[in-house]
Amino acid sequence: MRINNLIADILILTLLLIGGYLFSRKDILSPAVLVAFVWLFALLCYALLLHVLPPMGTKALTGVGLWATGLVAGSLLMQSFSYSKRSMQIDKRIQEIYFWISLACIPLLAVFVIQALGTNLDASPAMRLRWAALGKGQVDGAVYSPFYYVLWLATYLLYLYDADRQHWVRAVIMGVLVLAFGIASMSKLLILNMGVMTLVVLYHKEVIRFRHLLAGAGVLAVVLLVFHAIRQSKSLNGEYTAFLMEQYVLRNFFAFETVQPCSAAHWGENVFRIFYAVTYKLGIGTVEPVNTLLPWISEPVNTNTYTCLYPFYKDFGYWGIALFAPVLGGLIGWVYKRKQQGDTFFTMLYAYFSTMLIIEFDAEMFFTCLAGNIKFVLLLMLPFLFGGYKKVTE
Repeated sequence: MRINNLIADILILTLLLIGGYLFSRKDILSPAVLVAFVWLFALLCYALLLHVLPPMGTKALTGVGLWATGLVAGSLLMQSFSYSKRSMQIDKRIQEIYFWISLACIPLLAVFVIQALGTNLDASPAMRLRWAALGKGQVDGAVYSPFYYVLWLATYLLYLYDADRQHWVRAVIMGVLVLAFGIASMSKLLILNMGVMTLVVLYHKEVIRFRHLLAGAGVLAVVLLVFHAIRQSKSLNGEYTAFLMEQYVLRNFFAFETVQPCSAAHWGENVFRIFYAVTYKLGIGTVEPVNTLLPWISEPVNTNTYTCLYPFYKDFGYWGIALFAPVLGGLIGWVYKRKQQGDTFFTMLYAYFSTMLIIEFDAEMFFTCLAGNIKFVLLLMLPFLFGGYKKVTE
């Protein structure tokens, strides 16, 4: 029965991949294609690679089928509508202000690194940085998502999209700052996010072609493997690479099997975490927000990632997956359609959202990190609010 469910999911995802590709004007970076591809890749890895993992349960397979179908359907539905063909333009003055404030914030990262490396934690320098980034050790404030990093990320996108002869040096400078932050916090996710955003923007602007996109994705994968090996003080050989593939691509499905539906301590505390966080911070609520770092389990696998299905299933069961998949798909499909129409702001925003789609088999990043996402969107939008509009054609 489980094998039949696995085959059914693979067939469904294959059809979604083909249909999404055709209905998105054969764009391999459309939401439908990305979502179907990453889930299909994960399931094929499970089916074809050698591993000692147990049979995949029906809970995960059912959830994946519901999620992928709903998200792709919601995305394609919103892409079918027509929208305003006016594109917001960047206000160069605010872009300039962003750049100089970004440079002024460099000492903040330097202070964090010095403090993190100076802690008495019994760990390698790389792990001291990582633990400090997560708020462990005697460091003034966790670095994981400070305001200046969000500013750096938005400024990098602004200059990357506008990287002509005048601005390419600034694009490189901001790219170095964003990369430095990822290294200082020892975060694979932040490095992945920078790489994905860069490839999406350059591909959209036709600076790179499909072969360059594939090469860039391959290089990014190798960089992340090497980065993880350095963080864990391991040698990157074939055996360890296979372990990492199993750890980050396959084990999440089995972790999800341990989640009980509708088992949240408070109504919607995972999906609507931002509501609990705001009310608790303001003192008008007594329920603390759930930790964004999920608890580790050791059986049947050792991990603390449960796929992107976790918050919806834990709060509302299969109904949560079936409801929120098309809602999120519709939102991202709308952003993507505006990108297709040539809107500069929505192109950058879609580049930012793309990472969330690519890591769905690992974790959920839209609702869980909604406060940070809103902060980024507002910072990215500000230069456009004063930049005027121009008419664009698809």
